[in-house]
Amino acid sequence: MTRHATRASEGSIKHVQPVLHLGITTNQEQGALARQASRPNTSSSQSVRADGQRDGGESDSEDGGLQMPAANGTRHRPAQLMRAKSDLAGSAGGVGGGGGEGGQRARKGQQGEEEKETKFRMRHGWEAQLKDHEQATFLSQTFYMYFEDKRHETAGNPPPEYDPKTIVSEWRMKDRLKTVSAVLAVCLNVGVDPPDVIKTNPCARLECWVDPIPTDAASTQQSSNNSNAQIGKNLQSQYENLSLRTRYKVILDPTIEELRRYTTSLRRSAHQERILFHYNGHGVPKPTASGEVWCFNRSYTQYIPISLYDLQDWLGAPGLWVWDCSAAGGIIKAFLEASSKHSLAQAETSRARQESTGGRQPPMTSSGQPNNPPPTRWEDSIHLAACRENETLPTNPDLPADIFTACLTTPITMAIRFFILQNPIPNNPLITLATARNIPGKVSERRTPLGELNWIFTAITDTIAWNSLPPPLFKKLFRQDLMVAALFRNFLLAQRVMRMYHCHPQSWPIIPDTHGHPLWRSWDLAVEMILSQVPRLLEQQKAQEPVANDPIIMNGVQTNGTAAQLAPATLPQQPVQELEYQHSDFFADQLSAFEVYLSSAPANVGAAGYAKPPEQLPIVLQVLLSQVHRLRALILLSKFLDLGPWAVNLALSIGIFPYVLKLLQSQALELKPPMVFIWARILAVDSSCQNDLLKDSGYSYFTSILQQDANIAGVSLGNLAEHRAMCAFVIAIFTRNFPQGQKAVMDSCPGIFEACLRCLVDMENPLLRQWSCLCISSLWRDFDPAKRAGLACQAHARLRDRSHDPVPEVRAACLDALTSFVLTGMVKEDKDLEEGEEVTTVVDAAVMLEEETLASIVVAMGMDGSIMVRKELTIFYSTFIKKYEKRFLVAAWEQLLEEGDKRLGRQEDDGLDGEPAMHTNGTIERALYEGAGAEMGNGDGASHPRVAHRRAVSFTPMERTADEVDHDDKPTRLLSKKTIYRAMWRQILTLSADPHPEVARNASIVVDYVIGNLLDSPLGPHANKLLEEIVILAGTAKKTPIILPNLQDGLLTRQRSRDHAGRPETPPSPTFSTASKAAADGYFALSRTASVAAAMRNFFGVKTPAEEMNSPPRSRHGSIVGGANATVPYGSRPLTPHDAAAMPPDALDRINGPPHQAKAKVPASPLYVARDLTREPEIPLKSNFFTWSASYFREPQMRPSEADEPGSLDYNERLWRRNRNDRIIASTQGLKEAAGSQRWDVPAGYFGIGAAPIKMVFHQFENHLVTSDDRDSIAVWDWKAERQLCRFSNGNPDGSRITELRFINEDDQAMLMTGSSDGVIKIFRQYDDGKRIELASSFRALTDLVVSDKRNAGLVFDWQQGQGRILVAGDDRVIRVWQAGHELCVADIPARSGSCITSLTSDQVEGNVFVAGFGNGAVRCYDQRLAPRESMVMDWVDRKTDHRSWIVGVHLQRGGMRELISAESNGGVRLWDIRTRKSVSSLPSSPSQPRSLRTLAVHEHAPVFAVGGADHTIRVYNTTALRQLSVTEPYMSFLRVSPLPRSAPITGMAFHPHRMMMGCGAVNDGHVNLFRCEAAAKEGTVGGRDGSGVGGEEWGT
Repeated sequence: MTRHATRASEGSIKHVQPVLHLGITTNQEQGALARQASRPNTSSSQSVRADGQRDGGESDSEDGGLQMPAANGTRHRPAQLMRAKSDLAGSAGGVGGGGGEGGQRARKGQQGEEEKETKFRMRHGWEAQLKDHEQATFLSQTFYMYFEDKRHETAGNPPPEYDPKTIVSEWRMKDRLKTVSAVLAVCLNVGVDPPDVIKTNPCARLECWVDPIPTDAASTQQSSNNSNAQIGKNLQSQYENLSLRTRYKVILDPTIEELRRYTTSLRRSAHQERILFHYNGHGVPKPTASGEVWCFNRSYTQYIPISLYDLQDWLGAPGLWVWDCSAAGGIIKAFLEASSKHSLAQAETSRARQESTGGRQPPMTSSGQPNNPPPTRWEDSIHLAACRENETLPTNPDLPADIFTACLTTPITMAIRFFILQNPIPNNPLITLATARNIPGKVSERRTPLGELNWIFTAITDTIAWNSLPPPLFKKLFRQDLMVAALFRNFLLAQRVMRMYHCHPQSWPIIPDTHGHPLWRSWDLAVEMILSQVPRLLEQQKAQEPVANDPIIMNGVQTNGTAAQLAPATLPQQPVQELEYQHSDFFADQLSAFEVYLSSAPANVGAAGYAKPPEQLPIVLQVLLSQVHRLRALILLSKFLDLGPWAVNLALSIGIFPYVLKLLQSQALELKPPMVFIWARILAVDSSCQNDLLKDSGYSYFTSILQQDANIAGVSLGNLAEHRAMCAFVIAIFTRNFPQGQKAVMDSCPGIFEACLRCLVDMENPLLRQWSCLCISSLWRDFDPAKRAGLACQAHARLRDRSHDPVPEVRAACLDALTSFVLTGMVKEDKDLEEGEEVTTVVDAAVMLEEETLASIVVAMGMDGSIMVRKELTIFYSTFIKKYEKRFLVAAWEQLLEEGDKRLGRQEDDGLDGEPAMHTNGTIERALYEGAGAEMGNGDGASHPRVAHRRAVSFTPMERTADEVDHDDKPTRLLSKKTIYRAMWRQILTLSADPHPEVARNASIVVDYVIGNLLDSPLGPHANKLLEEIVILAGTAKKTPIILPNLQDGLLTRQRSRDHAGRPETPPSPTFSTASKAAADGYFALSRTASVAAAMRNFFGVKTPAEEMNSPPRSRHGSIVGGANATVPYGSRPLTPHDAAAMPPDALDRINGPPHQAKAKVPASPLYVARDLTREPEIPLKSNFFTWSASYFREPQMRPSEADEPGSLDYNERLWRRNRNDRIIASTQGLKEAAGSQRWDVPAGYFGIGAAPIKMVFHQFENHLVTSDDRDSIAVWDWKAERQLCRFSNGNPDGSRITELRFINEDDQAMLMTGSSDGVIKIFRQYDDGKRIELASSFRALTDLVVSDKRNAGLVFDWQQGQGRILVAGDDRVIRVWQAGHELCVADIPARSGSCITSLTSDQVEGNVFVAGFGNGAVRCYDQRLAPRESMVMDWVDRKTDHRSWIVGVHLQRGGMRELISAESNGGVRLWDIRTRKSVSSLPSSPSQPRSLRTLAVHEHAPVFAVGGADHTIRVYNTTALRQLSVTEPYMSFLRVSPLPRSAPITGMAFHPHRMMMGCGAVNDGHVNLFRCEAAAKEGTVGGRDGSGVGGEEWGT
């Protein structure tokens, strides 16, 4: 099952169907609509099919593990679930009657369809939506989930546990040591046995595989001398096989003077490196109890003991000590005791030296170094001993006498001999002990039998050690020093061999016994396979000897698929033909075992066995040395690294890095895909490899792939883009904050910009576009040559085209690149500055113009729907403002002047032609303007400051001569007006009140910084005075007491000191957490209102809808309704019926509801960190988007998540929910027809919610009912248990209210979408859990609300689950269409009306048609497939036959007959068909009873609707004949707050989407009443728990 994130192509087109088609076809009533509407045109959400496959999925090839999904920074949604056969059975025309926002599924066809077709007809001619069985099946099996991507779960923030310094352990060997010298002391004294040794006969004789006393020697003395020399030569040769770079000194039968001389000499030359001391004591007595070892006197007549303390003095540390003698374990014990004595003496010496110098600096040597030798590190001493202190070396004649040395230096020979002794091969007399030393081949050649055995032995011992030793110890012994690693690998063999002969080798540090590890069996198998072929191999070797002496050179000889390497003709030697033999399957089998591990390794962090290291990882490391298995090993290694950072840590700690670094020099095309993937994973975890890539130009491996147009071998075209994205990521990491890397890439790859820019037009691969932007960002960040190269190819201009990319991550990456572009070039000239003078930014005029043009385009992103994009926008603004700070000080000052004028009621041009609003000293203004003009770097900018400033600011609207400027000392409003600086300043003010707390926090820091610097500028006193006036005027306008402790302290009336000494706090700009605290927020809090365009829009003097709510509405001519000069409020003058009809139903209510509940908690944004108000604001702000984006490569991408795995907890929960949903839908099918003829007044529940319910909505499948009050409080209820699950605040500003509630993603784990009258839409996840609830997203859906010609309607929206669209309208002239997957506004459809829109509804199947109701009674239908200006296809505006008052609600059914129903406040109800001009049927309105109808609710599938009246009654009608089914007066509490009217208007009412149930609430009673249909009550009784009807199938969950 492949993983493929569905991101539908932007170019998909649907056939336009005429909306006004007059032909009416028939359809069965029970045939419902599809489960979802249809595939959205563009969406970044997941498309999940119920048949177990994702759309666009492909099967994996061998290296299919490298095929990452094309989703960008998203976590795959686990929803591939198989359905029961019964769920999919049915005919083509019978699609299940369930439905809703993703709740309708394919159902069995009903019997008697032909008869029902003649009886039932679907409205609007939409029968064709159900006739296509293939389309219906697709809709029933495909689910789209929104706002569940990674960016919503993290809000674009790295997880708090992420730390670049701790995410990867220290894998580099900072204290790497080398064994540079070795002393090989061989004390044999051949011919003379020690006095304490009694040798058996026969006994072990071989020393270094040499018999010291040959039986056929003519002279004993001469033979012993020759043997001694040969033994020393062999011992040195055996050690050289382990390390050639070590200098060896062999001392045969040493005296104490020789040992002292050679050891001290070697220590002087070795400095602080390691020295090997090998001691063979087979010819001297055993070590003493005190640990003394023996040597000889000069005449070899006496054994001389050597104290270990003296030996430590001579040889020092660090050292590697090998003790090959009996009772060797006691030496280690005594050595450690002597080391502790040395450490104590060293500490005493150091203390005495400090006391003698009195703590002063020690005297220096001639080289300038302190004459203080570094302390000796005795803890770095490593010991290997042959046996315990009470054991004697074995004397078996089949073994060498130096069996311990043989195991350490000739492990293959010793291991084969041991295998033959333990496992004699029957019926093969050619296999003898001598065979062990005659294995053909060389140890260094892996394709020979001996080389392959050595290769297998290295892999096995490395793996055993890695699985048995603690990681720090393994790193010290097996990765720090090549000599130590080789000896300890062989030491594991000594443990296995010598224990069979009653010896137990010892070591320090102590390592566990590994003789029983299962891999030793694999070693025995490999040895047996080679031994079984040895006789034939020896015959081949003999046959090749004549060929080797033949002068004829053989060409083209192939052995086992590998061409023989021919020697050059100039060389005398002839090529050696490769032996033909069966190679071991060891590595192939181990790779298969590793593959099994990868297939079963859990991906979920909490799963059992997660992050369990695989045993075969060191073997994979060894396999990389083989060309035969290299590709497979790299692919498997890629899959392993894909498991997460812990896997990368393991691979780095095992030593994988040098191998993959070396492979960057390989030109093999087939290795490129896994190599790119591996390097991307390594750099995502550890970015400190920049210098490694710089060496040998390793980075060019990735730049060449990014630049080339041809395909990479083994990579499909679909995955080529993903690998290029990984190359872009590697280059971005390599060049980020690394000037050497930036220079290297730009010098060696001048076309890198063009390569990245070409990738930006690949609209099928958002990951490639994202990382191409980030790669460009890293290339030119703080690197002027790269910026110049980018300007030359117009990279910045081509980048800004991505500002409207459909993928939010790409838009954010584009902003990151443009931020780096602006940041680069801040050349600060700090020379010749007087004390206290600030550094000036010098900017080239051409570059400035380009950056201003960039900014003018970026400003349009201020209303982006993605919080991540808006956060990056604040980063861009902070950088731009920092670079052009003086200009923004001018813009801020002029904005304050304009605000002051508007507060005082002056005209905008007062400061130009009349008396200025604020007199300022022309010299002070000039100083500020000079500072702004000087940024151009022109020396003449000081002559006329305003001219200089106007030259620096583009798009200056008013041209004035120098003389005019020189004679005008008045402050002007036009220096920054209509420039990008003023526009950006206004938008950063808007963002400081953004609905998302992080965006508001970032913007508030920028605002505070600019205002603080303005107060520190020469205009500071005037700015303080002006701010004080604005504060007082704002408080007077609001008629509320304003407490400003800062004013009492003189903050706004005191000039701040320029040197920041004792600087008072800057008045903080509004932040999310301090929005309501005027005293803490300073003057900005006084400007905070419920503005729909922006929370600080009124700061600019624009009247907001919230302010209009407190003033009477005006007609189109500007007069108050009721007369041209009337100023009497509604409550004190009579209203005409026409005036009343144009008002919201509750506009004139004077009913006080129940007391409001206490303020609820506002859900936090994921990983949100509040601003520290004690710290002064600093800009530019730092972005974490790059770090967040890089986390994509730290997450598993090759395999399904744990929730996708059948049997996992998440999978089972999701499967249960789907089955539960189907059961609920099926249980309600039989009740829909009866619901249209029976009463709806059977009580089903009653519970108090503590506030008057204004809006309410039922979840389709969960027992959740969500209510909101007339402010910002939202409560979630379990209507079945009648208990509150959660209560929280929507966080909308004071004076605004919640206007809409919707559930999204109801098929799985639903979220709650809310709309408020300030134009903001918010989405909450985990809405039913007060501890886990989070703000998933929020954005300002309506940014340009205007006050309608009647009254305020706020914001209304409709959610289309199938299309992922949000239709938003309200007090605006347009209906705005937002695409949830893209988080962008994709269309602005003109409303074609001057009245506000009060209600929206849409077709949930195809999603093209929607209907809007207006405040003036009009109802209009629109088709999104048409051009925006032509989209209105029907309007019902006849005031004689249609509605004439405020549309309370309009609703289009999702199922059933698809009725379109609208209701007006005067009581009229209409049923429409969008193909006809007249209503299908209607209920008459009552103009004499205005505002009598308050609410409308329509059942999604049953033919019923209900209206709530001002008289506290609920009337339920059917849609077939508009017959009244029941009239109900909901129960009210007896405890009422006096005085209250007897009947309270119904304020909130909703039907359950599937069940035959509805809920309602009244304005002055904080209770919810639940009612159900009589049919549902009977069904519940028959189902049988009790008479309450709660039992039975329909009520079961």
